[in-house]
Amino acid sequence: MTNDFPPELLRGAKKVSAGSGLTGLLWTDVKSQLSTPAREHLRATFPSVAVQAFTATTEQFWENWLSDEKLDELSGLVIVFDPAGLPVAWVASNDRKFGGRRCFYANSAGVHPDYQGAGLSSTIWRALLRSSIVKAAPRSLHAVMRTGNPLVYGAWSSATGRPDATWPAPGQAIPDHVQRIAADAAADLGQADRLDRRTLVITDAYDDTETGLWTQRPTSDRTDIDEWFASILGPRDAIVLVVAFNPARIAIDEARRKIRRTLGLRNTPTRTSRTPT
Repeated sequence: MTNDFPPELLRGAKKVSAGSGLTGLLWTDVKSQLSTPAREHLRATFPSVAVQAFTATTEQFWENWLSDEKLDELSGLVIVFDPAGLPVAWVASNDRKFGGRRCFYANSAGVHPDYQGAGLSSTIWRALLRSSIVKAAPRSLHAVMRTGNPLVYGAWSSATGRPDATWPAPGQAIPDHVQRIAADAAADLGQADRLDRRTLVITDAYDDTETGLWTQRPTSDRTDIDEWFASILGPRDAIVLVVAFNPARIAIDEARRKIRRTLGLRNTPTRTSRTPT
């Protein structure tokens, strides 16, 4: 950090790992921990970064997302700042109960183009997910999000370590409990009437922008997933993605990650995912 880093950002926040030269800050109770000066700093600097991650959005779109009302609804927020205190990446979540189950709602995530491709998004998502998985144990935690991004789909489905813990999936029926989770999530978004429970597709999910979130939909590392998304989604459509995390498996994976870090081994960087709001 340099002397240019605004001290008001540190009040009420916990530092999290974000990589060399960057500062990751975590707020676990945004309503009480994110100070007014910090909010003002974000409103002055964040929108110009967000529109570079989501190219079809406007700064006004993100100014609305940063309103006190919207911020106070967040249960968790991680923002990564450069040495001058400018945001370069973020993830945000809400605690929800969907389908009678405790759920982690992935509200939004993005990374400035200059910092994409190094796994930054997955690193800071873990900071939010870890505490939620512990709270849910011994039951599985269902992570839920609305997305039209195949890269996001691939990243979250891979994170479970199980091929049968992601819905929807090509050629697979949606279990009843997942349909109930998705229906409640769509209702929470005010889009219950647009959800097809058989496919978990929400039609016109991003109707507050003319062409959706991107001028061109992002692609992933899997051609089959890219083609599947193109076949089921229009430019403004999205799916309700539901992913189940098993606490025991996550604990084992986390232990392995720490061992690799201790031994000086590095995971191969993956493309950074971006989760729409």
